Amino acid sequence: MSASETEHRMIHLFGGQDSRPHGGKSALGEKGWRLASMSALGAPVPPGLILPAHYTGEAAKNGGRLPDSVRRALREALSQLEEITGRRFGDESRPLRLSVRSSPPRPVPFSIGSVLNLGVTEKIAHSMEQATKQVTEQATVNDTVNDTGGGAKDSTKDSAKDSTKDSTKDSTVGWDAYRRLIEGYGVQVLGLNGGGFEAVWNETMASEGVEGAHELGLEALRSLALGYREVVVAEGETPWPEDPMEQLYETVAAAYGAWNAEEAQNWRIDHGLEHLPGTGLVLQTMAGGTGQGHGVSKHGGSKHGGSKHGGSKYGDSKNSGAGRLITRVPATGEKKPHGNFLSHALGPDLSAGIRITGHITEMEQAAPEAYAGLLEWGERLEKHFQDAMDIQFTVENGTLAILSARPSQRTAKASLKIALALVEEEICDTRQGLIRVDPAVIDESMHPILDKAEAGQPIAKGLPASPGSAVGHAVFFAEQAVELAAQGVRTILIRNETTPEDIDGLKVAEGIITAHGGLTSHAAVVARGMGKCCIVGVGAISIDYLVNEMTVGDHQIKRMDWISMDGASGEIFAAELPQIQPTLDGGIATVLGWADAVRRLGVYANADTAEDARHALEQGAGGIGLCRTEHMFFEIDRIPLFRKMILALDQIGRAAALAELLPLQRKDFMAIFRVMEDRPVTIRLLDPPLNEYLPKGIRSQTRMARAMGIPVETIQQRTEALSETNPMMGHRGCRLAITYPEIYNMQVRAIVEAACIVKKEGVQVNPEIMVPLISTSKELSLIRKDIERLVTQVTGELGETIAFRIGTMLETPRAALSARSIARLADFFSFGTNDLTQMSYGFSRDDAGMFLPVYLEKGILDKDPFMEFDQEGTGRLVEMAVKEGREANPDLKLGVCGEHGGDPRSVKFFHQVGLDYVSCSPFRVPVARLAAGQAAVEAQAD
Repeated sequence: MSASETEHRMIHLFGGQDSRPHGGKSALGEKGWRLASMSALGAPVPPGLILPAHYTGEAAKNGGRLPDSVRRALREALSQLEEITGRRFGDESRPLRLSVRSSPPRPVPFSIGSVLNLGVTEKIAHSMEQATKQVTEQATVNDTVNDTGGGAKDSTKDSAKDSTKDSTKDSTVGWDAYRRLIEGYGVQVLGLNGGGFEAVWNETMASEGVEGAHELGLEALRSLALGYREVVVAEGETPWPEDPMEQLYETVAAAYGAWNAEEAQNWRIDHGLEHLPGTGLVLQTMAGGTGQGHGVSKHGGSKHGGSKHGGSKYGDSKNSGAGRLITRVPATGEKKPHGNFLSHALGPDLSAGIRITGHITEMEQAAPEAYAGLLEWGERLEKHFQDAMDIQFTVENGTLAILSARPSQRTAKASLKIALALVEEEICDTRQGLIRVDPAVIDESMHPILDKAEAGQPIAKGLPASPGSAVGHAVFFAEQAVELAAQGVRTILIRNETTPEDIDGLKVAEGIITAHGGLTSHAAVVARGMGKCCIVGVGAISIDYLVNEMTVGDHQIKRMDWISMDGASGEIFAAELPQIQPTLDGGIATVLGWADAVRRLGVYANADTAEDARHALEQGAGGIGLCRTEHMFFEIDRIPLFRKMILALDQIGRAAALAELLPLQRKDFMAIFRVMEDRPVTIRLLDPPLNEYLPKGIRSQTRMARAMGIPVETIQQRTEALSETNPMMGHRGCRLAITYPEIYNMQVRAIVEAACIVKKEGVQVNPEIMVPLISTSKELSLIRKDIERLVTQVTGELGETIAFRIGTMLETPRAALSARSIARLADFFSFGTNDLTQMSYGFSRDDAGMFLPVYLEKGILDKDPFMEFDQEGTGRLVEMAVKEGREANPDLKLGVCGEHGGDPRSVKFFHQVGLDYVSCSPFRVPVARLAAGQAAVEAQAD
């Protein structure tokens, strides 16, 4: 075994002469690695041991018990720690007390909480009681002699009175430690629910008339500790261990058991973390905060640390407590001390909620030198870890002890300010600054938010499908929204669900609410593309279209009533609430510049019009990854012609209607090509089933019949003939081209003619034609031949030469599984992750809103797979298709055009599997740029 491998496997001692981390985060865990790093810097970190992660597997192989080899190694390391501290584990005269904390390589659930004061027994608690009494009494005699010179009787009385108080307080330290150990051990190791401890606690506090253990006298605290032990005896399945080594062994085994539990293993598998080697364990010397415990070590701080703020330097102060220093304000990013401080306390007391904590600045009065040292270490640790820090500490009689430090949590807005400041202060470079930024800050900066200060309770809640907020009058038909928009009236369009026929109303409404549908339903996708607030799947609402009214519980919302929507939370309010308009921070442009400089992934936009394309360029898009041609047919001058084509009963009739549509489609493509110039433009040929273009209700059907001069029965019959049980898996996509080839022929001719005309104008074009819903290579083979024939024919007619890419949208599981054969016929793959997700799960994305919230609530799913890409299941299909597709065609271009292309976590996955680009709505392009840059930095760090 090499030296580096030996270091990776050995127990690491920190606080001694060589505290440098032996092994990285994978071996020591993140918490242990940071403690060792801080100790090596000379920080006043209580000495301790770090058990390496590989012991986790050895415990699992030994049936959950610690192997003899681990026990031997632990005892040897413990003896070294005893030498550093001058204390002995289990010794009654100078007991060494330890805390045990899990230290996984990265944050994961199913770890045990901290167990404090390991090594304390009833005998040791008695011994500590007697020892502190003797020390205090001797100090009282000395103080009396020194202060009075043998003659000031009143002073002697006061000193004696104070010493009695101090003696009582100090003598409780052992019992308080014993009580805390029993509770932590009972809950974390023995698995007790804590109810018994709470009952004993409440009874003691009530009988003594106090609120916390720090106010109890000696007898009461002793009784409380022994009462806790009785709870363990009554409820525990094993006897209470009075042997300190047994306490230690069982706690360590419990920590490994929590990691190796089936539930924990399943969670890591679900999240792609099964490769983690295990959890490190930190065994650290207890640092007091109650004014009663022993200090950091007999040497003051780290034995060889040399910190002017460590150890006994502060021994003159009698002030003690525990707290957290956050080096920059989490809400704003401002550089000033933040956090809390609680006198006469240990770390767990801060979060217990029993006592009110003070602001961290209150520590300056209680322990000024320790406070100054804490601030100095805050700055040093920021520079060392290159981030704003959250530091947990205690102060024992003025002696500062840093227990842990980690990057601080912060709001999205603060993350931007902190990242910019860290780079400006030269604490980190732009790459490190980039990964400090929360992508949510971009959404917050681009959309107005609802001011809910006086909002009251929401009347309903649904799935937040598109961010921001919206305020307007309730309407229930697209026509109503259009009519009121012409009068300058803001509206919220409320529907059971939307269809492409509602597009005009969707364009003018401030926000959209649907009772049905999921996060990739029609309303959700269209709203995100338009940057409009949208809430879907609001199952609590019932709409009566006949009377223009919505019922939600006891609320009736009529047409023109005020509605306010919060797109971040999915909440709906029956009121006109104020909105806080976004303020674009110039720092966002700076951070996006950092991202663009390092990202490998291209970021394209989903854009269907020239206006969308211009907006995409403004947001930094490098091309169009999805131009959905079906949206073009819903324009007011197109829909009658397209419906005429659908109603035609033969190819001649369809061809006549399509001939009228050709110049309109060509005009659309020309406008997009002119905007995008030489950037790639991927145009998806018609995808939806034809029945989506026919009106569903008798009212709309009658209106269509009058406009076309045909009997309404004709429309009803054709609608019935085209109806499908599951249209999203039916006659759509490439299946339309195979049954009605004239539709795709018209679209391809329009694309090629538009490209040729624009090129003649001197504009370089880069068109890509995408065939949707391919499941077999034979489908693509047949359609590609038709496309190539038309490209050759039209370019020949117009005397131009244009390079076209022809590819497909992989959105069925079979397409992914057949990627090798399909790739031989395709110039590119674009993963349609919306459909790929619904087909791999067997979820209808339009109906999943009825049960997905329950799945999330019950923990069956920890995220909505239509919002954040499912890496474990659907992701394996993508990985397989990428690998096999590139093996068959090394020049294959790979991208994604589903809604996941704008989700930061999903973008990072797409970077990892080797895609060339992601495409998303124009409004999400900046988010995707940031995420792509972060993915590149994180990949290099790994």
